[in-house]
Amino acid sequence: MYTDCHIHIVPIGVVNRLKEEFIGAIKNLDVVAKFGESSDYLVEYLDKNEIEAVAIMSYPSPETHGGGIEVVEALIDYCKPYRDRLYPFGSVHPRLMDANEIEESLEKQYSEGIAGIKLHPVHQHFKPNDYREEERGLKTLESVYEFASDHSVPLLFHTGTSILPGARSKFGNPLFLEDVAIDFPELRIIMSHGGRPFWMKEAFYVLRRFSNVWLDISGIPPQKLLTEYFPRFEDIAKNSLYGSDFPSPGVRGIRENLELFLNLPLDKRLKEKITYGNFKKLLR
Repeated sequence: MYTDCHIHIVPIGVVNRLKEEFIGAIKNLDVVAKFGESSDYLVEYLDKNEIEAVAIMSYPSPETHGGGIEVVEALIDYCKPYRDRLYPFGSVHPRLMDANEIEESLEKQYSEGIAGIKLHPVHQHFKPNDYREEERGLKTLESVYEFASDHSVPLLFHTGTSILPGARSKFGNPLFLEDVAIDFPELRIIMSHGGRPFWMKEAFYVLRRFSNVWLDISGIPPQKLLTEYFPRFEDIAKNSLYGSDFPSPGVRGIRENLELFLNLPLDKRLKEKITYGNFKKLLR
């Protein structure tokens, strides 16, 4: 059995609240719509493809998909019947919520079983180090980082680009995570997508420097991982997690993407750690 640390499912109850152009940009929309109806369908699909567990992303972003915190709450409810298989990631919006709102929301999400917290700088329009005075002085970010540190919950950041409506890719440079790793040494940081498609050198530097930073390889075509994206992948592989980013463009299916990774010339025990062990070790 395997795990997938990064997929996207939109529960059907919130679809009509999202922007039409956002929904139109989703590939495999018919498949996603079926999974969105009930988590029963998703778990059936996982069983068929020998996937034990998946982490599902959510976050409020009026800037891109048009949804607020109700998107997060709907996902948590969606996962509850199969919480041993479906790992919901919670979230808040550091620019649009104050510190008290963030703390109250995260406490509620934590009590309801989130596996981690996701922030999407490119869709929520901030830099991960914007809490610093020489940057924006956005102290609400500190509230999120302190909560995640105090509750031993991993914090996942989107890095790299996005072409979805409203995205601002300038916020996706993984080098911004250097400050976060220095200032919050107890925080377990997951760097999603490795800065793809052109910030891989910055990503590799941060991953090599900090033991509390983990790489989520979702969004990177597995067949290009060792050749074009991270030729020295084995130097950072022990802190890496496999993810597909289903249903993003180029991802034909959760199992199909996994097979491409399993065919890479990597040590079998290393593959087991990336596709299973690190997921179980890191995610709540």
